[in-house]
This record gives sequence, structure tokens and C-alpha cells, in this order.
Amino acid sequence: MVTAERCLEILRSSQSETLLLDVRPLLQFTKAHIKGSLNLCIPTTLLKRPSFNLQKVEETFGTGQDKSNFNRWRSSTRIIVYDSSTSLPKDAALLVSLLQKFTREGWKGESLVLTGGFSRFSTQFPDWIESSLPPASSSSSSAAAAAAAACTSPNSSSSSTAPGRAKNNLSISLTLPTAPSIAGGCVMPTPSSNPVNPFFSNIRQNVDLIGGVGQLPVTLPAAMDEATRRSLPAWLSRIANAEDAGKTAAVRFLNIEKGEQSRMQQALSAPGTSTNIEGQTPGKRPYRIAGIEKGSKNRYNNIYPYDHCRVKLLDTTESSCDYINASFIRSSRSHKRYIATQAPMPATFNDFWRVVWEQDVRLIVMLTAETDGAQVKCHPYWRSADYGNLRVQLVSEGAIPLDRRQCEPSETGYFIIRHFSMTNSKEPFEPPREITQIQYSDWPDFGTPAKPYHLLRLIEECDAVVSGSTGRSSPNHQDNPDPAGQRRVIVHCSAGCGRTGTFCTVDSVIDMLKRQRKASQSSDRTEPSWVYEDTTDLVASTVEDFRSQRLSMVQSLRQFVLCYESILEWWATHT
Repeated sequence: MVTAERCLEILRSSQSETLLLDVRPLLQFTKAHIKGSLNLCIPTTLLKRPSFNLQKVEETFGTGQDKSNFNRWRSSTRIIVYDSSTSLPKDAALLVSLLQKFTREGWKGESLVLTGGFSRFSTQFPDWIESSLPPASSSSSSAAAAAAAACTSPNSSSSSTAPGRAKNNLSISLTLPTAPSIAGGCVMPTPSSNPVNPFFSNIRQNVDLIGGVGQLPVTLPAAMDEATRRSLPAWLSRIANAEDAGKTAAVRFLNIEKGEQSRMQQALSAPGTSTNIEGQTPGKRPYRIAGIEKGSKNRYNNIYPYDHCRVKLLDTTESSCDYINASFIRSSRSHKRYIATQAPMPATFNDFWRVVWEQDVRLIVMLTAETDGAQVKCHPYWRSADYGNLRVQLVSEGAIPLDRRQCEPSETGYFIIRHFSMTNSKEPFEPPREITQIQYSDWPDFGTPAKPYHLLRLIEECDAVVSGSTGRSSPNHQDNPDPAGQRRVIVHCSAGCGRTGTFCTVDSVIDMLKRQRKASQSSDRTEPSWVYEDTTDLVASTVEDFRSQRLSMVQSLRQFVLCYESILEWWATHT
């Protein structure tokens, strides 16, 4: 950390050797910023990713003076970053992660975070504050100003919203003069047929697809012998081919990302009509985002539900709100049904437990730790308490080893299982409901579990809970696909998309494979045609299904590859 006084000394003595980066929203930067600073108006979820390297950061500047100024980092002796008001190291995780991108590229200079941010510096040294937008390449100041207003999207300033803190109301139908889009604090080229999108940075792929998605090899399980490989379905055999080296998976994931980019551009362009019936196609405008104006009810400011499949709280009054950041999820090829949602916050605890009761949920799958470094990923919503008219009582809590060969959980190889009793004071004659929560905390954000087997073990345990709650538990229940009419399972990580989507995809595809196997053993051909063929990529098609129901389900290529690796692991151990 560097004080405002020391920062001023550095700027006075060696400004040409110092790169000063402002990570506040562009509109704030335009109104006032420290002289000589360069604005990075990039979604914080991208800045936090190690894979979003300096090359991708540089690309967001397009061409011109801003890009040239940013490229000075290679010759700079110091890089100073600042936001609005960060004063303590524990609150500077985003700024530190940005500085680490430079050190990972071999830069050896001094990395500094401005204590108190812009607020303190501007108060102490107003003469060093300017309010004009730095010149952008091939763009007039009026266009830049219009674009600056466009960059006030919800995720320009922070990836997380503190409980009880509402954001400014935003309108999806906001219209602006035709101008280029903005990223990184400068003008980006936009096709002339597309006006500036006021929610440009809400579309993750607008920045994330710069340079493609990369390529990762698909690792085969140790138990995969030659005979097992020959038994693979055609679609999975192509993925498992060593010569392919992950190319097929990368191409399919890129197509999925481009499809979501197109949907988001449509969803954020203008309001439209939609339905809210699970499994049905939306109305005249297929996709519309809901909840942007519900600031205190969204953990992250770039993950919102689609209106056509969002979960609505029931029995709301005219003065209350039916919104919760949660989506109904299911694949067209499986009877498994989910509610994908963000990790609850204190401001949404009551809403979360209302969904559990109203949707008759008996299993909650939690795929995150409470914290990741200094960041809170999930608040403890499982404590015994009254949540509105609902009484939740924690009955028991224990740890179960991920490895069946272990009698006791190891330090990292376990998940936590909690049992609750739940009653509703508005329904006094309704018997208490038994709710189970299974938490797997060793799955890092944007990453993968240590082994695909751990994910399979988690799915196996969840299946056992579901079977027990429906009374269909039997010695061979895990060999059979789920029947129609199963209760929904709530699945959440932190944002309710990346890890959540991965879990739901693997769980659903395994169910599809069970369905195919069962059909192959029967002489009746009453199932849909896909059940009897092996050319449809069940992983890719399932992710496409889920992406049409919630943003960023299976968020990264690494998670997409994990889906294939987990299915290969399942096939190798169930053949």
C-alpha cells in the first residue's frame, strides 16, 4: 500500500516511469481522475482470472493513445493502482490480482495500491485531479462521452454486492446515441448496424472471447483400458482420441460461448414479452434479463436469470417482490430437475428458504467454500433460525470421505452433510420436512476438483439422498435413470453458474447414459430417437440446453473439459 502523500511524491519526481491505473467505472473516471491515470473499465470477474492475462487486457484498449500508454508497463519502474476508497489490504484483493498479472509476465518493478483510493487522494490534492476524458483513438469527445455513459453497467465497479446495498436502477431499454462500445476505458469498434450496448460489460464473452478460448487436452482415467475405449459411444470416442488433444472440445465450447454472446446481445437490447413456464420456449422476444434493478438481491452484478425460466416467489403481495436470483434448469433429455441459484446472502436468506419450502426441495447441493482468500463466496444460511415464517433447525452435521476406502475423512478429501428440520408457521398442520444439504468446499472458483472421481462421488451421494427422500431406494437404484416427476434439487456455488452448471451437466449426462443402456436391453423402442443412437454429443448439447436457461452454465473451458473427463471416468468404472 502507498499513502496519498507518497503517491504524489512519486508522480512529481518520476511520472514518466510510473503507470497509474484507475479501475473505477468509466463514468466516474470521466468526471474526475488523477492526472496521468489510465482507466480499466473491465468486469471484475475477468480481472480476477489468471487466464485473463495482460495481452487480453491490452486488447480491450483497441488502438491509439490509451493502448500506447498501457504498453509503458514494460519500461515502468512502478505501477500504482487505485479504486474509489480501498484503505485496508484485506479489501484490496482485486487490485492485488491485477498487479499480479504484471509480475507473472516477468515485470520486476514496484507494485503499489493507493491507500484510500481516489477519494482520499482527491480530497488531499485537488490540484492533481482532472475531469476531461483522455483522448481516444479515432473517436470524437462526444462519442466517447456517450460511450462513457454506456459503461455504467452493473459490473463495472465490483463483482459482488454487499447485502442491503442497492445499485442504481437501470433500464434495459436505455437508448443512447449511436457510438462505439467501451472496454478498458477507450472506444472499441462496433458494427455500424449495432448501436452501443449500455450493458456491454455484462456480456462476458465480449471480452472473454478475445483471443479465443484456448485448448486443453482431455485426460483419460487410469481405469480406461483398450476394451473400454472401444465400447465408448461415438461422440465420446472422438473426445477421448489422443490425437485430438482437446481440439474438438475447444471448438464446441467456443460455439457455445458465441451462442450465449448472441443471446445476451439480444436480451440486453430491449424489453420484450416472455413466459415463465418451465420447459417452454419464451414468447415474442426469446430472451430477456430479469433482476438488474434488484441490487441488494444479486450477489454479483453480471449474473442474472432469464425472465422466461426464473424462479418466482409465490404468494407475494403488490408491495412485495417475487424476485430471487434463481433459475429452473433441466435438460431436454433427462428427467432430472434443478434450481440453479447464487449463494444466499443475509438479504436473501428468507427468500432462499421460501424457495426450498414452496418448491418442496429436499436436497441442497453447495459447491463452494464460505470464503476464497479475502472474498466471501457464500454466507452461512444454514444456521438454526426463523427465516420469516419458516423455522429451520440444524439437526446434525458430519463429514463423509470422498474416497470410499477411507474410514475417516482426510484433511481435504471429504464433503459436509447437514440435516435440517423445517416447519412453516403459516401451515401449522403441515408435518416437518427433512432437508439435506451436501457441501463440497474443495472446488475453487473457475477451477475444477482435484479428481473427476470426487465429482462422481458427490453425485452418487446426492442420488442416494434423492432416492431416500422419494422412497425408491433399492440396491440397484443407481443403475436406473431418474423417473419423471422427481423433486427439484437446489444447486449453488457462488454465482450459481460455473461449478453449478458443471455438476448439473455431469449428473444429467450420466442419467442419459443410464437411459440409453436401459433402452438397449429392452425390445420395446418407445424412447425418443436419440436414445438409440450414439452420435449426439450429450455433454455439449446439455450445456447448450442449460445456457438457454441460465447465463454461463459451465463457465470455462476447464470446467467443460472436466465434464468430459468425469463422464469418461464414469464409463470406465461402470462398464
